[in-house]
Amino acid sequence: MKAKTSGKKPITSSKKDGNDDSFTALKNALKYSLDILKLKEETEVGRKIAELAIRRMPQNWSNDHKSLSVAKIIADVCGENDRHIFSQTQLYDFLTLATNQVDKKYGKIFASGDIVFKIYRDIMENYQIADKSLKANYPKIIVDMVSVLMDGMDTLGRKVSAHGIERYYQTRKSESWPTKKDWSKPKSTVEKKDDLIESLSQITGRKRSDLIESLSKVESADVEKLTDLCLNYNKLQRYSSLISSEGEFKKEVEMELGRKLTYNQLQHASVSVRKSRAYIENILDGKFVPHGSHGINHVRHNLEYGYQLMGLIERKKRGSQKSR
Repeated sequence: MKAKTSGKKPITSSKKDGNDDSFTALKNALKYSLDILKLKEETEVGRKIAELAIRRMPQNWSNDHKSLSVAKIIADVCGENDRHIFSQTQLYDFLTLATNQVDKKYGKIFASGDIVFKIYRDIMENYQIADKSLKANYPKIIVDMVSVLMDGMDTLGRKVSAHGIERYYQTRKSESWPTKKDWSKPKSTVEKKDDLIESLSQITGRKRSDLIESLSKVESADVEKLTDLCLNYNKLQRYSSLISSEGEFKKEVEMELGRKLTYNQLQHASVSVRKSRAYIENILDGKFVPHGSHGINHVRHNLEYGYQLMGLIERKKRGSQKSR
């Protein structure tokens, strides 16, 4: 017996793809995914997402791409007007659901391999401190990545070669960073301080009141360094995602700088990227204690040298070399 349809066009027209069984399979997969993501009944917004997702199920789809079809529906609905920003845990689950079809097509070894593992690690290390725009677009980025893995092209039909997939991932992330800012008027000191506190709050997870107190004890030169790093934190995130591949990291940094770096300079740069959050926290907490007759904290000095190499903080002028 054929299942009754609701009368909505996307559902009734799904018979073009065969019988109601294929439609039911996709619908069940969608409901299952919404349950896993705890979107279906969690809130009124979640129920709206579930309702819209069901209504927007595609008229034509391949069973080989069922997981991808489901993931795209959810990503599109959640991304409209930033309807729902995924938590870190939800995004882990979303990536797992989206790559389910890749598992079946290519085997577990492929799906748990290089690029998928790097996406998992990127979410683990950087998602919490990402800005709202990037978080809102992350599910769509994942959908495009899975589409590339399966078919060699993203959901817009842009072809991506196997060796260019990681760069494509970074490009998709950079496209999601906010660019529509009015730079026509210089910001006031109060606005700059408020922006710094907001950025530090996202990076460190600290309360604004605690950050205001900490910054009141930080020297002005160090406030400038914190400001520089916060302004460049998206770039730091991008470098961090490439750090495991020395070749990719080297290529990205040198392309950004427009010049070559020596091996030792690259080592300094990579260490500074890995320890950027620790550096920020130590500045806030006044933990870089000067050592020796020159009054220099060598750990701090080396980290700052790495940031200077990458153009992330301004170089110190002569006469201002001493650390607190």
